[in-house]
Amino acid sequence: MPASCQSFAAEASRRRAMQTTRSAVLAYVVLTYGLSWSIWLGGWLLAGQPDGISDPWMMAAVYAGSFAPGVVGGFLSALEGRHSFGAWLGGFARLRCGWRAYAVALLPLPIAIAGLTWLLGYTPQAEQGGPPAILFYLTLFPVSIFNGAATAIMGAGPLGEEGGWRGFLLPRLLDRMSELRAATLIGVIWALWHLPVMSLFVDWRDGTSLAFYLPTYIIGVIALSYIFTVTWRLGRGSLIPCIWLHGLVNAIGGLAFNHRAWNSAWSQEASVWHSLIAFWIVALGLWAARRSDQIRLSAL
Repeated sequence: MPASCQSFAAEASRRRAMQTTRSAVLAYVVLTYGLSWSIWLGGWLLAGQPDGISDPWMMAAVYAGSFAPGVVGGFLSALEGRHSFGAWLGGFARLRCGWRAYAVALLPLPIAIAGLTWLLGYTPQAEQGGPPAILFYLTLFPVSIFNGAATAIMGAGPLGEEGGWRGFLLPRLLDRMSELRAATLIGVIWALWHLPVMSLFVDWRDGTSLAFYLPTYIIGVIALSYIFTVTWRLGRGSLIPCIWLHGLVNAIGGLAFNHRAWNSAWSQEASVWHSLIAFWIVALGLWAARRSDQIRLSAL
């Protein structure tokens, strides 16, 4: 076959693969958003349109809708065939995936948050006769690691979401684009997936305005997405460290820089930015580590 024909065939094959990836990503996003948003908005209406997310029926709806990313990921994997579905299931069972995946998942983020809490002058709201102040810092690190494990087991987010964002979407994007681009795209999709809950409940966004919180949240979740991406690659596709990391983020998120737990002269908006800064410190640190150690890490 002439070289020109071979080149044309290769280009045609590449374009078909790109189109297949686009179709899979589009189908995933439409189905995941549709299922989650229908459950959340339906639950909100059935619960009598509550103002806060603490309403029991609304909490049940949020919990149920949070399983949609993983359910859709498993469903689409099964449609692709037994091999694809087996690979998806295998991500939940690969406990032994290397110590570095667990180290990246569990150590940098709580250390960064604990360090910033101290550097920025946050002091615990320790009441007389209550727990000593040191316990507040220990809850940020290292107790948050164990709290993260409990949250990963009991929370819908870690178990329900990771089978989708990392179990289905990430490997397909990495076949067609760089690690950084894949993490950024997933970060935007992942952040906007929360939009109905974020829009309906001011307590979910820490009392700040939607106009402030939404872009800030997207920027922060992009950083988190990169941390998850590195964790997944170091774990050779295992979802176990990612699920634990997701539990850690949820466990520490309600405490970090929170005015209900810490005395501070900073505004609530500034406190949200402090969480974002901690995420980006870790993300940029991992990016720099991978840049300086390309050969060894690129093989993982």
